Amino acid sequence: MPQSEEHLAVLDLLDVSHGVVALTRVDLVDDDLLELAVLEVEEQIAGTSLEGWPVIPVSGVTGEGLDVLAEALGTALAAAGEPRDGGRPRLWIDRAFTIRGAGVVVTGTLAEGGLRVGDELVVAPRGPRLRIRGLHRHERPVAEVLPGNRVALDVVGEGVEDLRRGMLLTAPGATVPARRFAAVLRGVRSVDPPTDRGAYHLHLGTGAFPVRLRILSAGPPIRARIDADEELPLRIGDRFVVRETGRRAVVGGGRVVDPLGVPVDEEAWRELVEALDDPRDRAAALVRAHGSLERTVLDAAAGALPEDAVVVGELVVAEETTRRIRAEARELVAAFHERYPLRPGIPKAELASRLGVSARLVDAVVAETDLVDDGASVRLAEFSPRLADADRRRWEEAVARLGESLAVPRVSSLGLPDELLHAQVRAGELVVVGDDLAYLPRQLDEIVSRLGELPDGFTVSEFRRHFGLARRQAVPLLEWLDAEGWTRRDGDLRRLSRPGPPRAGDAPPR
Repeated sequence: MPQSEEHLAVLDLLDVSHGVVALTRVDLVDDDLLELAVLEVEEQIAGTSLEGWPVIPVSGVTGEGLDVLAEALGTALAAAGEPRDGGRPRLWIDRAFTIRGAGVVVTGTLAEGGLRVGDELVVAPRGPRLRIRGLHRHERPVAEVLPGNRVALDVVGEGVEDLRRGMLLTAPGATVPARRFAAVLRGVRSVDPPTDRGAYHLHLGTGAFPVRLRILSAGPPIRARIDADEELPLRIGDRFVVRETGRRAVVGGGRVVDPLGVPVDEEAWRELVEALDDPRDRAAALVRAHGSLERTVLDAAAGALPEDAVVVGELVVAEETTRRIRAEARELVAAFHERYPLRPGIPKAELASRLGVSARLVDAVVAETDLVDDGASVRLAEFSPRLADADRRRWEEAVARLGESLAVPRVSSLGLPDELLHAQVRAGELVVVGDDLAYLPRQLDEIVSRLGELPDGFTVSEFRRHFGLARRQAVPLLEWLDAEGWTRRDGDLRRLSRPGPPRAGDAPPR
């Protein structure tokens, strides 16, 4: 492809819609040939973003048309309007060099946002932080530069000596680091479109990055998944050009549709593509595509927050997602109670998995409902564990057996199903001591209240004989009393740490 034709293709792929075509060296041709040349240029730019641009014949030798060209440039500049200032400067470095006495200087075109001396920037996507020590515009020092201007930055900070062409300087948290992202592509006239099998370079800003393409839909527009060899600093809507590595030919270009992944839903693709030109619309579409996103991630990916965002904690959630989660969560919790009436509630991790969302989003949405978050589980506000008739009979039999003496049987010999056993432990109706000893709370109260009957400083044997216990029961029970703070170990002896509770029938203290 001839160079001028490739340049026109790149301008079209980047959707440059305001400009002027200067037809040069017109002093070398006659009027008839000039008229044909103008018609040829107009035909070549028809159907592209350049269509309708004025074609101005000029000559640097005679000065013909230069005044007209200057006027046309002014008109095009006014029509383009002011560059967007989203408060997030983005400057792709095109040169980096060292000046004696000034240090490292980088130059580029400030595509968005403003810069001031003293501002802090980062080398995106995960590079070091730098500080602007000086700004120059048109070789003159300035304190501030607005978007759309060429600028030279005198920067200081860690790693400034590694700055080079193709790096992006921007505000912290202004882009998303992405190695795989979704994009829409379109090809170039007279050139075969990109395919899955080619080797390509993605031209983004002033950088060129090796990538692989996976064509998902032939379009138009072509839907593609793009995999880069390194993390790229992206934002939804970013424009790029694709060059085939072997032939070094421009074969297409496109826009980033989703820097956070590849949508699987047809509706999500359509909404994202339609919203590319408005920061708030694309933020809303991105949230709907993902269901929820962290506020900082969404702000970096879209450059804005949706106007009607549902913000839950640090998450921005699609309204339909919160409605679905609230409704489905209640149904899932109720069904869990029905299936497991002895459990306190559905484990939060299980609820998140069943809903297909993160546990953090479950926390945030549950906090906005009447569901009760018990930390590890979620339950209905009106729910309390209940025993079925068969479980109640089993429990009454176990209570009767436990109440026969302090020489309690092993837990495993009580014949209680695990579900019932754990439910009664959670309810405080049963205490498991050691690995396999079960006590009713009143039995432990009795033991604690009778500790004062033992001498000050008693042995395991004295404790065992006093309560009629076997050694296998006495040792775990003493360790439990230590852990609960009723006793403390002093060598081979135990001493009381605090007085026990009064026994039933004892006279109240005076």
